[in-house]
Formats: sequence, C-alpha cells, structure tokens
Amino acid sequence: MKLFKKLAAAVLAAALALTMVGCGGGNSYAMQDELLKITIDNLTDVNETVTHTKKADEMAAALLEAADKAAAQEANKNKDAKDLLRDPAVIKAAKIDLEKTPCMFNPIDVDSQIKSSGVMGEFLKMQWMANAAGLYRFVDPGNGTFNPGDNKVEIGAATHKIGDKSYTLILLTYTATATETPVNPI
Repeated sequence: MKLFKKLAAAVLAAALALTMVGCGGGNSYAMQDELLKITIDNLTDVNETVTHTKKADEMAAALLEAADKAAAQEANKNKDAKDLLRDPAVIKAAKIDLEKTPCMFNPIDVDSQIKSSGVMGEFLKMQWMANAAGLYRFVDPGNGTFNPGDNKVEIGAATHKIGDKSYTLILLTYTATATETPVNPI
C-alpha cells in the first residue's frame, strides 16, 4: 500500500508539473527546460556525466537561427528542418567548427498538440516528452566524429522556429583537448 501511495504521489506531481509545461502553444521555455532535464536524466541513466552550459545553449540557438535563415531561401523551400540542421553550410553559418567543438543534437518538433485532458492527457504528454528526449534521436552531423572520450560533455538547449514550425534543439558538445604523447621510457 505504501508503494501505491508513493507511486500515486509521483504520478500526481508529474501531472501537475506537466500541466504547467503543456504540449505545444504553452510556455516554450518550460517545455525546453523539461526536455533538457529529461535528456540529462537519460544520459545519467547510461552513466554519462553532462553539464548544462551557456556555451552549449548558445550553440543550439545559433544552429536553430541559421537553419531558420536557410529555410527562408528559395533553394531550401522543400527541405526538412532536420536536414537543414545537418547541412554543412548551416553548421558553418552557425559558426560551429565540428573539428574543434564536435556536437550531436536532437531537434524536437514542439508544435505537437495533445487534445486529451485530465490524467490521460497528462500521461500522454509525459509519454511524448520521454519519447522526444530519447537518446536514440540524436544526430551526429559530423558523421561519426562525436567521441568525447574523457572530455567534459556539455549540454544545452534552445527553442526557435524553423520556417513555420517550432523546434527545441537539445545539443551535446565537448571541447577536444590535445592528448599528450606518452614519453617512451626507453
């Protein structure tokens, strides 16, 4: 019975928190923050340590803004937002150098609308957010260059429209450090 009460309290707390967050059309910062926290939790579950940094937030914002500018160009009229975010010209326009600061990102379309209300609506919102923040959704625009090793991994997020859709971009990055060549004792 105690376990049931704890579980019920946790579900109620989550439902109340998500009521404030909403799904689409709500407070975009609250949605962004919740998706960021879920991603951090997912990374912690697989024994990855990440730090939320302003640098990663700024990289995410710059990449979204560059993709939005690219989406306005006639040549990119029918391009999907996720393809634009991977485009080397967009990455360059965002002033991201994948060799110096490799990154991975998860572009999340936050215009989704959950029509159900009450407990079922909150449950569906929680499911949507957990799925949207899944680690398997991350894209490596450097084609396999994201390999942090022992480097400190940073996470950031930003929300911006690309064309007529709103996206929250969760971005992982690290600054590659030069590894010293071990001195041969012989």
